[in-house]
Amino acid sequence: MEDNDIISCLLMRNEDAIAESQSKYGSYCFQIAHNILNNREDAEECVNDTLNVLWNTVPPTKPVSLKAYLGKIIRNQALIKYRTYHAQKRFCGLELILDELDECIPSGSDIAEEANTNMLTGMINTWLGTLPATDREFFLRRYYLCESVKEISERYGLNQNASAQKLLKLRNKLKDYLDKRGYIL
Repeated sequence: MEDNDIISCLLMRNEDAIAESQSKYGSYCFQIAHNILNNREDAEECVNDTLNVLWNTVPPTKPVSLKAYLGKIIRNQALIKYRTYHAQKRFCGLELILDELDECIPSGSDIAEEANTNMLTGMINTWLGTLPATDREFFLRRYYLCESVKEISERYGLNQNASAQKLLKLRNKLKDYLDKRGYIL
Protein backbone atom coordinates (compact mmCIF):
# COMPACT_ATOMS: atom_id res chain seq x y z
CA MET A 1 0.00 0.00 0.00
CA GLU A 2 1.33 3.45 -0.88
CA ASP A 3 1.75 6.16 1.77
CA ASN A 4 -1.15 8.22 0.38
CA ASP A 5 -3.40 5.16 0.67
CA ILE A 6 -2.29 4.56 4.25
CA ILE A 7 -2.95 8.21 5.13
CA SER A 8 -6.38 8.02 3.47
CA CYS A 9 -7.19 4.91 5.51
CA LEU A 10 -6.10 6.70 8.68
CA LEU A 11 -8.28 9.68 7.81
CA MET A 12 -11.23 7.31 7.30
CA ARG A 13 -10.37 5.60 10.64
CA ASN A 14 -9.66 2.26 8.94
CA GLU A 15 -7.55 0.16 11.32
CA ASP A 16 -5.83 -1.59 8.41
CA ALA A 17 -3.71 1.55 8.13
CA ILE A 18 -1.91 0.68 11.36
CA ALA A 19 -1.02 -2.81 10.13
CA GLU A 20 0.19 -1.35 6.82
CA SER A 21 2.24 1.29 8.62
CA GLN A 22 3.77 -1.41 10.81
CA SER A 23 4.54 -3.57 7.80
CA LYS A 24 6.06 -0.78 5.74
CA TYR A 25 7.84 1.29 8.41
CA GLY A 26 8.12 -0.94 11.48
CA SER A 27 11.79 -1.81 10.98
CA TYR A 28 12.63 1.83 10.14
CA CYS A 29 10.99 2.98 13.38
CA PHE A 30 12.58 0.16 15.37
CA GLN A 31 16.05 1.10 14.12
CA ILE A 32 15.64 4.74 15.19
CA ALA A 33 14.39 3.76 18.65
CA HIS A 34 17.06 1.10 19.07
CA ASN A 35 19.80 3.59 18.11
CA ILE A 36 18.64 5.85 20.92
CA LEU A 37 17.72 3.29 23.58
CA ASN A 38 20.06 0.41 22.76
CA ASN A 39 17.42 -1.99 24.10
CA ARG A 40 15.29 -4.26 21.93
CA GLU A 41 12.25 -4.45 24.22
CA ASP A 42 12.14 -0.70 24.78
CA ALA A 43 12.53 -0.06 21.06
CA GLU A 44 9.64 -2.43 20.30
CA GLU A 45 7.52 -0.66 22.90
CA CYS A 46 8.32 2.68 21.29
CA VAL A 47 7.25 1.34 17.90
CA ASN A 48 3.90 0.31 19.39
CA ASP A 49 3.57 3.70 21.11
CA THR A 50 4.38 5.39 17.80
CA LEU A 51 1.63 3.52 15.99
CA ASN A 52 -0.77 4.55 18.76
CA VAL A 53 0.28 8.19 18.39
CA LEU A 54 -0.15 7.89 14.62
CA TRP A 55 -3.70 6.59 15.10
CA ASN A 56 -4.52 9.36 17.58
CA THR A 57 -3.07 12.24 15.55
CA VAL A 58 -4.24 11.41 12.01
CA PRO A 59 -6.75 13.03 11.75
CA PRO A 60 -6.62 15.97 12.45
CA THR A 61 -3.05 16.00 11.15
CA LYS A 62 -2.51 14.97 7.55
CA PRO A 63 1.20 14.27 7.11
CA VAL A 64 2.89 15.20 3.86
CA SER A 65 5.42 12.39 4.29
CA LEU A 66 4.33 9.39 6.34
CA LYS A 67 7.92 8.19 6.75
CA ALA A 68 9.12 11.55 8.07
CA TYR A 69 6.07 11.85 10.32
CA LEU A 70 6.68 8.40 11.80
CA GLY A 71 10.39 9.19 12.13
CA LYS A 72 9.62 12.28 14.17
CA ILE A 73 7.13 10.44 16.39
CA ILE A 74 9.43 7.46 17.05
CA ARG A 75 12.37 9.71 17.81
CA ASN A 76 10.27 11.69 20.31
CA GLN A 77 8.92 8.49 21.90
CA ALA A 78 12.42 7.06 22.26
CA LEU A 79 13.80 10.30 23.71
CA ILE A 80 10.96 10.44 26.26
CA LYS A 81 11.70 6.85 27.32
CA TYR A 82 15.43 7.57 27.36
CA ARG A 83 15.00 10.63 29.60
CA THR A 84 12.77 8.64 31.94
CA TYR A 85 15.36 5.88 32.33
CA HIS A 86 18.37 8.15 32.57
CA ALA A 87 17.05 11.09 34.54
CA GLN A 88 19.59 10.77 37.33
CA LYS A 89 22.50 8.95 35.72
CA ARG A 90 24.81 9.38 32.78
CA PHE A 91 24.64 6.96 29.87
CA CYS A 92 27.36 7.01 27.25
CA GLY A 93 25.08 6.46 24.23
CA LEU A 94 22.98 9.54 23.63
CA GLU A 95 25.12 11.74 25.90
CA LEU A 96 28.09 11.05 23.66
CA ILE A 97 26.18 12.24 20.61
CA LEU A 98 24.90 15.31 22.46
CA ASP A 99 28.38 16.06 23.82
CA GLU A 100 29.74 16.01 20.27
CA LEU A 101 27.20 18.61 19.23
CA ASP A 102 27.60 20.66 22.41
CA GLU A 103 30.58 22.49 20.87
CA CYS A 104 28.38 24.12 18.25
CA ILE A 105 24.84 23.88 19.64
CA PRO A 106 23.84 24.70 23.22
CA SER A 107 21.99 22.06 25.22
CA GLY A 108 18.79 24.11 25.43
CA SER A 109 18.15 23.05 29.00
CA ASP A 110 17.94 26.66 30.18
CA ILE A 111 14.50 28.26 29.77
CA ALA A 112 16.03 31.43 28.38
CA GLU A 113 17.65 29.45 25.58
CA GLU A 114 14.34 27.91 24.59
CA ALA A 115 13.38 31.26 23.07
CA ASN A 116 16.15 30.72 20.51
CA THR A 117 15.06 27.20 19.59
CA ASN A 118 13.00 28.13 16.53
CA MET A 119 15.68 30.45 15.23
CA LEU A 120 18.38 27.82 15.77
CA THR A 121 16.27 25.13 14.12
CA GLY A 122 15.76 27.32 11.07
CA MET A 123 19.45 28.13 10.86
CA ILE A 124 20.43 24.45 11.12
CA ASN A 125 17.90 23.48 8.47
CA THR A 126 19.23 26.19 6.17
CA TRP A 127 22.80 25.02 6.80
CA LEU A 128 21.82 21.41 6.09
CA GLY A 129 20.37 22.62 2.80
CA THR A 130 23.76 24.01 1.79
CA LEU A 131 25.51 20.66 2.22
CA PRO A 132 25.99 18.08 -0.49
CA ALA A 133 23.41 15.31 -0.11
CA THR A 134 25.98 12.80 1.17
CA ASP A 135 27.27 15.14 3.88
CA ARG A 136 23.72 16.03 4.91
CA GLU A 137 22.78 12.36 5.19
CA PHE A 138 26.01 11.61 7.06
CA PHE A 139 25.26 14.36 9.61
CA LEU A 140 21.58 13.38 10.01
CA ARG A 141 22.39 9.71 10.43
CA ARG A 142 24.59 10.56 13.41
CA TYR A 143 22.72 13.43 15.04
CA TYR A 144 19.10 12.79 14.12
CA LEU A 145 18.87 9.02 13.67
CA CYS A 146 21.55 8.49 16.37
CA GLU A 147 23.46 5.88 14.39
CA SER A 148 26.84 4.86 15.76
CA VAL A 149 30.05 5.93 14.05
CA LYS A 150 30.64 2.25 13.32
CA GLU A 151 27.28 1.89 11.53
CA ILE A 152 27.87 5.05 9.52
CA SER A 153 31.40 3.90 8.62
CA GLU A 154 30.11 0.58 7.35
CA ARG A 155 27.33 2.26 5.35
CA TYR A 156 29.77 4.59 3.58
CA GLY A 157 32.71 2.19 3.35
CA LEU A 158 34.98 4.31 5.55
CA ASN A 159 37.04 3.42 8.57
CA GLN A 160 35.75 4.71 11.90
CA ASN A 161 38.51 7.28 12.26
CA ALA A 162 37.69 8.79 8.84
CA SER A 163 34.01 8.93 9.77
CA ALA A 164 34.78 10.58 13.11
CA GLN A 165 36.95 13.15 11.34
CA LYS A 166 34.23 13.85 8.79
CA LEU A 167 31.70 14.37 11.60
CA LEU A 168 34.13 16.71 13.36
CA LYS A 169 34.55 18.74 10.17
CA LEU A 170 30.78 18.92 9.72
CA ARG A 171 30.31 20.08 13.32
CA ASN A 172 33.00 22.72 12.82
CA LYS A 173 31.28 23.88 9.61
CA LEU A 174 28.02 24.16 11.51
CA LYS A 175 29.70 26.12 14.29
CA ASP A 176 31.30 28.49 11.77
CA TYR A 177 27.96 28.89 9.96
CA LEU A 178 26.19 29.78 13.19
CA ASP A 179 29.01 32.12 14.30
CA LYS A 180 28.92 34.00 10.99
CA ARG A 181 25.19 34.55 11.38
CA GLY A 182 25.58 35.93 14.87
CA TYR A 183 24.21 33.00 16.79
CA ILE A 184 25.77 33.20 20.23
CA LEU A 185 26.54 29.86 21.84
